[in-house]
Amino acid sequence: MTPLEIFGQALGILGLLLTFLSYQAKTPRVLLVLQTASTALFVFHYMLIGADSGFFLNIVCIVRNVAYFFEGKRKARTLLLPLSLATLFSAALVVLCVLSWQGPHSLLITVALVVNTYFLSLGKQNLLRASVIGTCSLILVYNILVFSIGGIANESVAILSSAIGLYRARKKTP
Repeated sequence: MTPLEIFGQALGILGLLLTFLSYQAKTPRVLLVLQTASTALFVFHYMLIGADSGFFLNIVCIVRNVAYFFEGKRKARTLLLPLSLATLFSAALVVLCVLSWQGPHSLLITVALVVNTYFLSLGKQNLLRASVIGTCSLILVYNILVFSIGGIANESVAILSSAIGLYRARKKTP
């Protein structure tokens, strides 16, 4: 492994820590801010380890998270705008998947991020947590195939953190 790849793996570990914190967040805004910071670290992580699909697709995810963060601040929230944004971001993810194609494993991360985008657009924290269990499983396989040590740990912790968050939320519901 080159020094840049080692540095990239270290960035993945930092992203892992932010991901763990994000799934313990009590509000959707804090969740989005922490996930966006984690995603930014993973953009550089994927770039440094040569995982082009992960690199390009996660750039879209940063823009998506910022858009949803500001969309969520509107007083009169309707589902139409978030779903329209989800369609736009999903199209961008598919186009970048084609442009950064590294083989069939590029589909794993693309499908996961498209599904995640739609669940994120709904603005329901527990639905997002539940979807993360499935989508992170796809990204986990992608990370195994591109040998992303930080990514493997990140998705494993994200799955566990989401399950804990779902359990905690269920426990509070009468």
